[in-house]
Formats: sequence, structure tokens, C-alpha cells
Amino acid sequence: MWVEKHGPGWRIREQVGGRKLTIESGYPTKTAAKAAMTRMTADRWRGEYIDPRAGRVTLNTWIDAWWPSYAATLKATTQRTEDSRVRNHVRPILGDLPLDEVDTLAVQQFVSRLAAGRYPGGRPLTPKTIRNSHAILHKLLDAAVAQRLIRVNPAGSTGLPKVRRQEMRFLTTPEIGRLLAATPEHWKPFVTLLVATGLRYGEAVALKVGRVDVLAGRLEVLEAMHDGIGGVPIFTDPKSERSRRTVTFPPAVGHALAPLLVDKGRDDLVFRDLDGVRAVTRNFRQRVWPRVLAEAGLGRVRLHDLRHTHVAHLISAGVPLTAVSRRMGHASISVTSDVYGHLLAEVDEGVMATVAGMLPAPADGGLVGGTPPEQTGADRSRQEQNAGQVRR
Repeated sequence: MWVEKHGPGWRIREQVGGRKLTIESGYPTKTAAKAAMTRMTADRWRGEYIDPRAGRVTLNTWIDAWWPSYAATLKATTQRTEDSRVRNHVRPILGDLPLDEVDTLAVQQFVSRLAAGRYPGGRPLTPKTIRNSHAILHKLLDAAVAQRLIRVNPAGSTGLPKVRRQEMRFLTTPEIGRLLAATPEHWKPFVTLLVATGLRYGEAVALKVGRVDVLAGRLEVLEAMHDGIGGVPIFTDPKSERSRRTVTFPPAVGHALAPLLVDKGRDDLVFRDLDGVRAVTRNFRQRVWPRVLAEAGLGRVRLHDLRHTHVAHLISAGVPLTAVSRRMGHASISVTSDVYGHLLAEVDEGVMATVAGMLPAPADGGLVGGTPPEQTGADRSRQEQNAGQVRR
């Protein structure tokens, strides 16, 4: 490695495979070029050397090289969403920049443009979508650091918008009745199942005939279904290992499901679209569900709020949190507590009434710091005698 004059400045050169290559140029003085060359040599000895030429690779080129091996580690549904974020958000804004120009400022501007909708075909994105897009950018830049294309990850200190947790909606018993009354007959068994079991939407649409026992009143959750590209459904394992579970249901649900199981094979889906052939598509969520809510006069209710409603009714009935957690298929009871712990206050009165019933009534009638009940003459006489004995 050596330095030499190059135009008005100086550059660092190196001979590789019989060819003279410029490592870096643009130094104003020979001293500056030599100092940089010394640092490069020291970095090589320490194994920390980053070839400046590597940073000239564009982000798009790096994505092309990195994505196939990364995608192979993902579930099909995650692969689809991550690819969408890279294709629709990362590439249009940052893809043409060389890696060494994707600095902290460029990443912060990337976030700001997503928030403002200033990208090709863009509209302002929600904080959650922005954070997810930033997360995939962070991963691919981390991989570039590991490959020694850049020294540090510029996405490590980005200011990100805060995600506000969406308010849960809990339907009362009368509201559930209005919801089911407004649901078209074809979809009524499906909505009834969601309310009565708390299944996740993807678990319910993936339910197969052989996993439902209407006589015993139970079903098995063994997989989930997601919308695939071109309307082809994707079947995956449930959300977590504990999501593989058996869920019981009351006779009313069995009565609603029984007609859907007739003349079907064990591997057939219980629920189908209106044509009776296709699996349930996003058409239900996007078109049918809003019409049902409008008909029932319920305002904004997400399908996932039916799961929240189920849990709220269990907790208000005093069902232990451990049983709720198992029924919902949460990864741990801490998840159940974090999401629904605030509802426990609703059953506090019932708990206290139960505890109070375990204990004998206090002699003073249960008044703490209050006036005791009116005493009889005999009671007062005994108290005076006792007081006299104490004084003696």
C-alpha cells in the first residue's frame, strides 16, 4: 500500500493480483493520506479493516445478495410481509444510495418520509408500519456490518414514532346478541365460534373437519391460515407452541357447526367463502364484517376484539388467569397478565365477597374504628367488673 499524487490531492493505492487499484482518494495533503494509510494497516493487523470500496456497493445490490439467505430462515407469512416492506419502502427511498452514504441522517430522513408519505406511490404510514420497515432496514445493515462492508450500523440510533396501543373493545351480552342477529346466515356459525371460543381469526379459518367434535364439544387448534399472494392461502403452525391446544365450546356452538361438517372429509375446511369452494378470503374482513357492524350499530369493532370480548367475560366470571391463558393459547401467563391484567379489578368485589365468607363475623359486628353496637345493662356491668379487676 502506498500514497501518490492524484490531481489536486492525494490517494492511497494498492497492488492486487498484479493490478494497481485505488483504495481511497481525495486527501488534501500527503500527510493526511499517509495517516489514513497507517490506520488502514493497523486495522488489518487487528482484523478490523473495512475496504472503502465495499461501501460503494449500492443498498439495492446488497439487498439482492443478502435477501435470499435471509428469506430462507423465515416462515412463509413473515417472508411475504418482510419482502413487501423492503420492496415498497426501503428500495424506493434508499436503494440507489451507496452503502457508505446510508448514514444516520439518511436513515432518519427515511423514517420522516414514511411518516409523511413522501415516497413513490406513498401515503403516510402508521407508527407500527414505520417501525417494522425500520427494523428490516436495521437487519440488512447489521448484515452489511458483519460482512465488513461498513463499519457501524447507521440505523442504531434512529428516532422512531411511538406506537399507541389500540384500545380494546369489549362487547356486552346484549351487543353480542345484536352482532349475531346482524350476521348473514352463511357467516353466523363462524362469528359464533369466534365469540364463544376466543380463537384467533387465522386459527378459525384454518379449522378442519377432523379436528372438531361437536358431540364432545371440543376442537383442536393445530395450524393457522394466512392470505397468500394471488389469493392462495398459506397454512402455518400456530403463533406459539402453546397455541397448539384443545378448546371446548358449549352445545350452541356445536349446533351451529354440525351442518357444516356433513358430507365433508376430515381434511376439508369447516368454513368456506360464499361460493362454498374457496377458503375464507380477506373479502370477509374488508367487506362483510364492516356491513355486519353497521347493521348491528356497533361502531368500530375489530375481529380481534371478539377474542378480547371472550377473555373479558371469562375474567368477569372469575375464571383463573392460568385457565384463561391456556384457553387463549398465549405463550405464557405473563402475556395474558400484560394484556388483560387491568380487567382483574372487575372481579375484585366477587373475590372479596368469597374471602369474607370464609371467616367468622367479628364480635363488634365488623366495624373498624366505628361505634360498637348498643350494649345491654348486663354487658356494661361485666365490662365495669373487668375494668375494676384490672385496676386492682
